[in-house]
Amino acid sequence: MKGGLGTSSLNLVPIRIRPNPPGGRPVNTKTLKTMICALSMALVAATAMAGEAPAPTADEQLAALETMCAESGDARAARHAETSLYERLGGEESIHELTREIVRLHSINPQIQRTVEGVSHKRLAHRVAQFVISGTGGPKVYDGPTLNDSHEHLKLSNADFLAAGSDVILAMKNLEYGQNEIDEMVCILVSLRHHVVIEEDKELASSR
Repeated sequence: MKGGLGTSSLNLVPIRIRPNPPGGRPVNTKTLKTMICALSMALVAATAMAGEAPAPTADEQLAALETMCAESGDARAARHAETSLYERLGGEESIHELTREIVRLHSINPQIQRTVEGVSHKRLAHRVAQFVISGTGGPKVYDGPTLNDSHEHLKLSNADFLAAGSDVILAMKNLEYGQNEIDEMVCILVSLRHHVVIEEDKELASSR
């Protein structure tokens, strides 16, 4: 995520998340499917680590995430209509804190640390924060390059994308965000994947 990460459209949020955790509204059928899907992937990964089965590929993991996001779409849109993700993330100051933590985690993640080398981490975190603020219901403060322009030279793979997503999840957990907000951020990232994983998608298309 060097430099900046804009898209031509910053209406990121109504990209449909799971209903409330225990203590909130009743869990519906879509939520149960989502949980089962996520648990199944976790069990497959755990079994693979024990040497009993191959680990799910990056493509398989992305397919599971896309299914989760598709099934939780209505709940996420309803939640955002009630209170914007921007507000639930804590507004500008908290979002800046979140993106600083994400960039810090990227810098120590062997899979993707190359993407933040040679750039100002402070400037990058500020740029990403502006993007998140603008795309989650806050003021439109982002005026940087498009996602495609800011990521094409990085030649990211789906594995890189998943590693970056893991850092986002860890950063949000470190800052004690709720599961609903984590899920919404994950689904926003999933919806933007084709703007950042460019070379791999080109290679796949040319091989067909």
